[in-house]
Amino acid sequence: MAGTGDGREPVMADDRHARVLDELHFALAEADAAEVAGSVRSRVMSRALAGRPAGFASTASPHASGRFVFVSAVGQLDALLAALSEADWRRTTIRGLDVQGLVGHLIGVEAAFAAAAEGLCDAAAHADHVASTQPEAAAQRGLAPEETLERWRGEVSRTLRALDRPGTERSIRGFYGISLPLDPLLVIRAFELWIHGEDIRRATGRSPARPDAAALDRMTDLAVSLLPSGLAGAGIRGRADQVRLVLTGPGGGTWIVPLDGSAPSRPNGGGDRQGARVVVDAADFCRVVGNRAGVDGVETDVAGDRALVADLFEGASALALD
Repeated sequence: MAGTGDGREPVMADDRHARVLDELHFALAEADAAEVAGSVRSRVMSRALAGRPAGFASTASPHASGRFVFVSAVGQLDALLAALSEADWRRTTIRGLDVQGLVGHLIGVEAAFAAAAEGLCDAAAHADHVASTQPEAAAQRGLAPEETLERWRGEVSRTLRALDRPGTERSIRGFYGISLPLDPLLVIRAFELWIHGEDIRRATGRSPARPDAAALDRMTDLAVSLLPSGLAGAGIRGRADQVRLVLTGPGGGTWIVPLDGSAPSRPNGGGDRQGARVVVDAADFCRVVGNRAGVDGVETDVAGDRALVADLFEGASALALD
C-alpha cells in the first residue's frame, strides 16, 4: 500500500477501528457524572482503568516519520519567532538567557546536527549539549532579532538538505550522547524545538501550544520507551514496583512501567498489578520529560502510592538534555 506522500505511513482500517473503540470506552467512563464521594470515585476509576487501555485520540493519528515530526516542530517554532515583538526577544527564559540567546543555542544545536548529517563533523557526538552551544548563544548579543532568526532558518534549511541526501543515516554516529537511528533522533530534535518554544511562550506571556497530534503520538511513544534510561539516570533502579501510566488526549495511551529498569509494556488484560496508577495529559507528560514540570506541576489523577509516581516522573525528567 502506498504512503501518504507526507512521510506518514498509512493506518490499517482494523487498527484505526480498534483504537477508536478504545477511546469510546474511555469517553464512556468519563461522561457526564455527578459528584460522588472520593472513595467511591477512586474505586470506580481504579477498576475501570484496570479493565481497558485508555488515552488514545478519538481519531487515531497516522504514524508520522521522524522527518515529518521535525518539520512540524520547525514550522510551529518559526511561526512563534516571526510573531515576537522587539521586547519579546529581550525577555528572560531559561539559564539566564534571553529569547535571542535561547535561539542562539538552537542555532548551535542545528549547526552541529547539520554538520553531523553532512558527514563533515561528529564533534557533537559526545559534547555537552549546553556548554558547546554557549558561544553561539552569546554571539547573538547586539544582533538584530531578524538576523538571529535568519541564521536559525539557514541552519534548519541546511539540515533539511542534508536529510534528503543518501547515506545521512550512516553519517550520524551519535548526538550529544544519544545513540539512536535517525528517525527517532529526529523526534528528539523535534521535542527540543517544541520544549524551547514552550520556554519562549512562557517568557513572553503566551499560552502553551500542543504539538501536532501525529507528532505528539511519536513523542510520547518514544519518551515512554526511553524511561528505563531516565530511571537509571535518576538513580532509580532495582525496584520491583510498577506504575500504570495513562496518557490522555492526542498522543495518549496506557503503559505498565516497571521501576526496575525493564521495558514498559502495554496492558495485556492478564491481571497486571501495579503499586500506583497515574492519569495525565499526554502533552503535560512531555513537559515532565522536558524537565519543565514535576508531579505537582501538572494536573494528575493518582491512585495508590504517590511516591512511586514521583519516582516515575523524576526518571522521566532525567531524560531532558537541559
